[in-house]
Amino acid sequence: MSTRWEDREPDLRGVVDEVRRLFRRAKRRKLLVLALTLLAVALVGVREARKQRTYPARVILSATEGDEAVNGAAHTNAKLSDYLWYAVFTDRQLVVMAKKHGFRPDLQAKNERMLIDAFRDDLDVDVYKNEFREPRYPGGPPRSARIAVSMRMPDPNDALAITRDLGDLVIQRDAANRKERYDVEQKLANEVARLAEDDVARQQRDLASARAQLEIVDPRARGPIYVEIADLERQVVRAQTELKNAQEAKRKLDLQKAADKESLTLKFDRVDWGAAPTPTAVWLLMVRTLLLSFLGLFPLVAMGVGAFDRRVYDDRDVGRAGLLPLGVVRRMRTSLERGAAS
Repeated sequence: MSTRWEDREPDLRGVVDEVRRLFRRAKRRKLLVLALTLLAVALVGVREARKQRTYPARVILSATEGDEAVNGAAHTNAKLSDYLWYAVFTDRQLVVMAKKHGFRPDLQAKNERMLIDAFRDDLDVDVYKNEFREPRYPGGPPRSARIAVSMRMPDPNDALAITRDLGDLVIQRDAANRKERYDVEQKLANEVARLAEDDVARQQRDLASARAQLEIVDPRARGPIYVEIADLERQVVRAQTELKNAQEAKRKLDLQKAADKESLTLKFDRVDWGAAPTPTAVWLLMVRTLLLSFLGLFPLVAMGVGAFDRRVYDDRDVGRAGLLPLGVVRRMRTSLERGAAS
């Protein structure tokens, strides 16, 4: 009866026994195992010594909605991150920031696109404690979210300086956005108020003209004029109401702009302006890396030497070749010493 291939595979005990056999074979080549291990550790050490180390610095901002907002837009984590990535940290702003802080001067003169991509690779934006996921009810406190902006640089002080500049860029961009929004809304409010004033003046002129016509027309033909006058009076009252509302909206917008308040959009402020990261001692990092590399590579090298060594050391090596061992011939010196002792 044929056996399945699963039955021919060694179980866990067989695997452990095979590993022990490889270690026993490696013990016959101790110097080779040690030499190969030290060579591998040296290569790891060289790679670690040549690796460029970077240090992250982080600043934390808060994004808070205005006092009058109730349920505005749902500012999800993705939406807030996209706003910073694409509306604040634009390609043009990142190029200016890179040139200001000397980021990757090798790329500044060669390829601006690669410079921007490298800058974005070292830049990170994380949104947490986002209260905008929950609705806000009338009378409740304004919702907010925390935004962490971090940057990795080879020099800790450079990392802190560029990260703080990025945080300032967010705040400045937010202030510019609010100013642009107020300017647009103020221009629109002024236009609405002007049109309302013109409408009131036109309605009043039409009303005065109708009343003047009433004085000179035949009394028997005054009926339609009375109807027109009543309709014009209603239009004047409506136009005056619209003018009052437009002037009130304009006044409220002027007060909000003077107080630098925002009712529907977000306002960004500083929370934690960070500190320069402490650089790790290179010698301590190298010692730890070499020690861990030696401990990890030594058994692997030993098993490799035991597996690829072509020498035959005991009857188990003969059995693995498909031969039936008949016995073991001991070393000549050992046999003679034991014979003399007996």
